[in-house]
Amino acid sequence: MWSRLTTGAKLFFIIVIVAALFGVWKYVVSPKIGSTDSKTTQKSGVFNKVTNAFGGKSDLSIGVNTWTGFAPIVWLNGGSLEPNKESRLYKEYGIMLDIKILDVLDNCRSTFKSGETNIIYCTADALPVEMGAGSGLAEMNTQLWLQVDWSRGGDLIVVRRGINNIADLKGKNVAVAEGTASMTFLINTLDANGLEMNDVKMVKVSDGIEAAQLFKAGTVDAAVVWTPDDGDCLEAQLGSKVLVSTKTAAYVIPDGLLSQKKFIEENSELLAKFATAWLTANGELNSNQNLRDKAAAAFAKAFNVDLGFAENGLRNVRLATYGDNLNFFGMNSLYQGVTGEKVYTNMSIAYSHLNLTKSPLAWRSVSNTSILESLNMSATEDNVAENVVKFTAPTEEIKTKEAISNKKVSINFETGSALLDEDDKAIIDRDFVKTANSFAMARVRIEGNTDATGNTQINKDLSYKRAQAVANYLSKQHGFDPNRFIVIGNGSEKAIKAGVTHASEAYRVTEFELITNE
Repeated sequence: MWSRLTTGAKLFFIIVIVAALFGVWKYVVSPKIGSTDSKTTQKSGVFNKVTNAFGGKSDLSIGVNTWTGFAPIVWLNGGSLEPNKESRLYKEYGIMLDIKILDVLDNCRSTFKSGETNIIYCTADALPVEMGAGSGLAEMNTQLWLQVDWSRGGDLIVVRRGINNIADLKGKNVAVAEGTASMTFLINTLDANGLEMNDVKMVKVSDGIEAAQLFKAGTVDAAVVWTPDDGDCLEAQLGSKVLVSTKTAAYVIPDGLLSQKKFIEENSELLAKFATAWLTANGELNSNQNLRDKAAAAFAKAFNVDLGFAENGLRNVRLATYGDNLNFFGMNSLYQGVTGEKVYTNMSIAYSHLNLTKSPLAWRSVSNTSILESLNMSATEDNVAENVVKFTAPTEEIKTKEAISNKKVSINFETGSALLDEDDKAIIDRDFVKTANSFAMARVRIEGNTDATGNTQINKDLSYKRAQAVANYLSKQHGFDPNRFIVIGNGSEKAIKAGVTHASEAYRVTEFELITNE
């Protein structure tokens, strides 16, 4: 029969046979030696174990970037990116973990969409950008289910000579990566002085590294950078300084883990073990410097970075514990600080106004507490949430220290009164509490002012009482340490200096100033 076929027919049959063999190889053989079949993964929500080049099969595959908040999981994985049975993660929790370094965000998201990874990193503050209508993560029903850290100095704003406070940023060129945690930090910093993004000239960059390069070259006035690049920036530009960092803005940038909702539901026991392992390690590293050093060494080796870089990074992060997660996900009814919902919702509004996202999903749709709810972690010292920030009584030097911001809020006291009514309290809650919570490590100077009408000393006493009433409200209602506040009564001093000789609302405002140790 074959001999009777024409040459063209023979060629046609050969092509059909080759195509069929290729199809068998692609859908049967290929998944066993390469990436997971993305179609199967998306449909079932269960990650197919992948055999890597070292012969280890992974139960989970996570995509992370070169951020030391991920040092604990690398340390748990035996200092390796590959799944291995010698790791503590396997010996104590039975988990074979594959860690992929994916510094480019698009690459990280593409591996998630293809099924090569089933857990990926994010910062909850910038998540609204990826959770808008029509975005890939939203369409995949992706949810945030664990917080791993808070940035505590890892993100900084460096400024050139002549910029002494946040108000001085107005009209200046600022290098920042759009729609990222760096931009979140800048937005919150500007808001602390009543400014918005359109008050500065944004120079778009890809990341903090490029921002630092522009600053060192002298082409921008300010830049949002990552540690340890701030050191190089200050050396390159004489007279430059760090204006503020997340050491002060301690509750602005939280890192967390994302997975598809279906994957979370179908792998709850596995993820509960994984979460327990990670949170246990975080607690141990928070309280034990020796273990912290070992984690830094493991991270440096696995990520091929300098040990100094890793050690510095771990000094600039708060590793989130089980208690911190209960606070973050709103599972502690007594907690009054910053939650994930507050961060996400505030930034959803901010990024929507900047047209960087459209109709982002609500927090209840992008968060998942089922794994945390299933954990049975004992209330040991390592597992509890960090303590509420405490301050010593302010010294005379601190009282007069130059502030980095001055946010003016109009509080309409009754004439001659220092009593706050419900409207006044609502204004304080709306216009300042978010800043006070976000910049939790900064002291707050509260200055009361009056117009130039009336007796000078009476005005001064009244303005002080009004400022004190605001401080008392913030302490009682929101749990802030009373020692955090520096109360000043200016009376009509500022009004007189401005030439105001009659009643003026402009000089009857309460001023909130942030004072940092940076």
